[in-house]
Amino acid sequence: MSRYHARITGKDQAALADLVTKHKIIVARHTIEKVHDGYRIDAHATDAQLKALEAAGYTVDRREDAEAEGKVRQRETRARTAGPQEPESLSVAAGTGYLDVEQVEAALAAATATPNDTFARLIKLPHATWEKRTCHALKIGNGSGAARPGIYFLGGVHAREWGSPDILIHFVQLLSNAYTTHTPIKIGSRTFSAADIKHVIETKDLFVFPQANPDGRHYSMTAESMWRKNRRPAPAGHTKPQCCGVDINRNYNFLWNFPQYFDPQSPIANSTDPCDYEVYIGPSAESEPETQNAVWMFDTYPNIRYFVDLHSYSEDILYNWGDDEDQSSHPDMNFQNAAYDGKRGIANDNAYREFIKSEDKKIAVHLANAMRDAIRASRGRVYKTEQSMSLYPTAGTSDDYAFSRHIVDAKKAKVFSYTIEWGSPDNPTPFHPAYPEMKQIIDEVTSGLLAFCIEAN
Repeated sequence: MSRYHARITGKDQAALADLVTKHKIIVARHTIEKVHDGYRIDAHATDAQLKALEAAGYTVDRREDAEAEGKVRQRETRARTAGPQEPESLSVAAGTGYLDVEQVEAALAAATATPNDTFARLIKLPHATWEKRTCHALKIGNGSGAARPGIYFLGGVHAREWGSPDILIHFVQLLSNAYTTHTPIKIGSRTFSAADIKHVIETKDLFVFPQANPDGRHYSMTAESMWRKNRRPAPAGHTKPQCCGVDINRNYNFLWNFPQYFDPQSPIANSTDPCDYEVYIGPSAESEPETQNAVWMFDTYPNIRYFVDLHSYSEDILYNWGDDEDQSSHPDMNFQNAAYDGKRGIANDNAYREFIKSEDKKIAVHLANAMRDAIRASRGRVYKTEQSMSLYPTAGTSDDYAFSRHIVDAKKAKVFSYTIEWGSPDNPTPFHPAYPEMKQIIDEVTSGLLAFCIEAN
């Protein structure tokens, strides 16, 4: 079944919310534009869905057949060499196509070879995926001590967002080379000095987990390019192909059981239906090995104080919260208070808003803006810094889970958490744009991550 990249215009913001609640279309929620005849948003949907929208009075601009163009992208992925992968063949900077699943893992292993083995260590994640793949992460840091702040980068959660693992592999390769050669990194008009790089690696611990969902990535890159979920087998009695899989970024233990917590009229984009193509939350919180691996990193490395999860698309840098709009006046109005169950997830109302301390929000915005400025220095693209809550709320996401940990358990570290949505809606196949454009995105996001590492203390 083909899925189309489209621009959809509704008469008002309520009509856009109806796209989610009534028409079950997952939109790029941070791409809302005010246009002369209403509000326009970027989305992907089937032909039947788009025809139903047109019949309901929406204006639909079909941009491309995302599945057909995705097959073109699949044919453009990086060629494999026979035998073991040589480090040169795994270079993102020199590459002409996306790394496949095995190449990402090989690049991680190569990042710990001499002389990097003095400051880079491979971490084997404990939970094998449904298709029995083993995942790895890297710890980068030259030094020890509990006071060293940890910065955790996660990528490859959604299968079709091919660029996130490549971004993080490039980040590792660039950073490691600069440290070992005592040279600066220049991206666009921004220069990160050799002293900056030395300070980051010798005073902080960086944790890089670039490929959280290898099963889904492999399936997207070789079969169904628009696949988003992992590859959990379909429940008994469900035979449709879309009944496989769970959306990993709806599976974390933060308001996971959303029907209990959210207003029934909320346009939340989560589903309890295993056959939902996009946002099935799974049979229980943290049910998936991919989610468990991501959480294991927090539990195993308690010095982690910062977290960035890379996604696409819409050119945004998002900070907490995603379940409702922020407020700093009523601490009792928070996600743990059952008195507010059934009231969350409606924008511009007074029934509920999620509490965040004003000083925490100030820090969150400051670090988001530091990434934004470094990204802009690469080639002038301006990523918007904003709260995660937008057209529709979310639950069970990585960034809200990470920040909520210290609230649920005061013994755990406070983790300032972000989602970067890289890439423009104007790109063809925006979840996995043609690699020449993706390399520009890789540079700009790498610049943002380097700035974040310097600024986070």
